[in-house]
Amino acid sequence: MATTPVPTFDRPEPIPVALTYDDVLLVPKRSAVRSRRDVSTKTFLSRRVRLNIPIVASNMDTVCEAAMAVAMAREGGIGILHRFCSVEEQCAMVRKVKRAQSLIVDDPRTIAPTATKAEALLGFAWEGRKGGVRSLMVVDGFRRLLGIVTPSDIQFSSDRVTVSDVMTPRDKLKVLTTTQVSVDDARQLMHQHRTSNIPIVNGENQLVGLITGSDIAKLLNNVHASLDTRSRLLVGAAVGVKSADISRAEALVAAGVDALVIDIAHGHSDFCLDMLKALKANPKTNTVDIIAGNIATAEAARDLIAGGADGLKVGVGPGSICITRLVAGSGVPQLTALLDVCRVARRAGIPVIADGGVRTAGDVSKAMAAGASTVMLGNMLAGTDESPGKVLVKDGKKVKIIRGMAGYGANISKAEREQQLEDDVFLDLVPEGVEGSVAYKGAVGSILKQVVGGLRSGMSYCGVTRIEDMPKGASFVRMTTAGLKESGPHDISKL
Repeated sequence: MATTPVPTFDRPEPIPVALTYDDVLLVPKRSAVRSRRDVSTKTFLSRRVRLNIPIVASNMDTVCEAAMAVAMAREGGIGILHRFCSVEEQCAMVRKVKRAQSLIVDDPRTIAPTATKAEALLGFAWEGRKGGVRSLMVVDGFRRLLGIVTPSDIQFSSDRVTVSDVMTPRDKLKVLTTTQVSVDDARQLMHQHRTSNIPIVNGENQLVGLITGSDIAKLLNNVHASLDTRSRLLVGAAVGVKSADISRAEALVAAGVDALVIDIAHGHSDFCLDMLKALKANPKTNTVDIIAGNIATAEAARDLIAGGADGLKVGVGPGSICITRLVAGSGVPQLTALLDVCRVARRAGIPVIADGGVRTAGDVSKAMAAGASTVMLGNMLAGTDESPGKVLVKDGKKVKIIRGMAGYGANISKAEREQQLEDDVFLDLVPEGVEGSVAYKGAVGSILKQVVGGLRSGMSYCGVTRIEDMPKGASFVRMTTAGLKESGPHDISKL
């Protein structure tokens, strides 16, 4: 009588232990650092994009739009604009960041000499910007400079006057014929000629640029700002992995973005690899760095680096509003994920962004010690003045909304903004993000000051003065739950 054979299985390998930030501490070392001011926080976001602080604002629609990106760059970091909007809206954000300050305005606002007072007033209120613009360059049909008009020129004038009647003519202006000028040169020229506007023209007197006093003041006041080669604020933007995202990426690069981030929850996928290769092969997009992610393993790092990634984003499920690990049962605790990815990335000279799981400034130090070049913050920056959304009152306290980009709320908002909302559009959506509220925190600058200050302290405890030296100078020690409890404030009432 035949019997059914009993199946045999290979003995499984031992399941490795993976750690996150709260599982470890950095061991204090003998340090020659005498002041936190001696510590440099300069780092790289990607292969060619350099920052002055290692902080990146997350590409979430409740964290980073134009206002946050401007504030982050002025503090020395960078913001990644979310993609949950139309291409036009995202590109408009990029242009707004790029126009927020620069040494030379490439496309100054212009007006015809025959324009009326009403038309000039509309010009000053261009794009509904807060405060509008402070001057309009008067040009003819061939863009030849004729003069300049400011709000004070028309404030008390008759409604019947034209711009040519009240403008300051070209022969009374300080005009440059070269764009080779430094910030200090511009400052001295403005002081010498008592002006706040210096137009730049070519050999045919055609307007090619403008230097403004407000921009010079911003450049002098924000000495640690992250700037491109033309002294404009740095900004990144996220794209998806669908075919339509190729044209989105092309439009973003044309608008002036400095880096593109392929935004997908599972970065070690053919979707991400195919998009990465397409962007690197496209002459309209390969002029900027391409960052790929999110990943959590060394194998993923090797594949994306081989595909041409200029930067890697690490983190599968560690975010405060992400539930991927609960829904999919997949992920790697963040510290182990960083150690594995950075071991590969550092050998290839590719910077790594630690995305998610950062709850304290100490976690930033641990991420740098694991090999990350920057950390991406979401929850810590949400609730600030610069984050999108209104301040609400909940249980008597001021709050702002935060939500995961893989949740229902963010996807509904995206469909509404792109005018694609249909009754059945989310029937197949399995959300991997949740929505909640965070306390209102005020200006983002104060948050960044605390985070960067904590990082400086962490580096001094490790005896290093540069972020790139953290992995060599740092040592981790594991701790128990009792050690974690000991690390926080104690209940002195029970002593």
